[in-house]
Amino acid sequence: MAEILADIHLDEGKISAMNIVSADSSVILYNRLERATLKRHRVDSTAFAKSFASYVQEPQDFIDLYQKVNAALAHKQMLKK
Repeated sequence: MAEILADIHLDEGKISAMNIVSADSSVILYNRLERATLKRHRVDSTAFAKSFASYVQEPQDFIDLYQKVNAALAHKQMLKK
């Protein structure tokens, strides 16, 4: 789950960097990138949503998850260098 969320946050960063004026276009692009990310991780959107919702219900689990997300993002950043 942490790797998926890390990739989704990277997708969001890509969209933000594009400075797309139209919010609708940003949402369409985000949805495409998210579908591609989920497909790459072999997870369907329903399973992802259910899993994310379960983490939201347990604050400590959510904190632990995002510590892993941050570590995954840091690792991906290090690999780029």
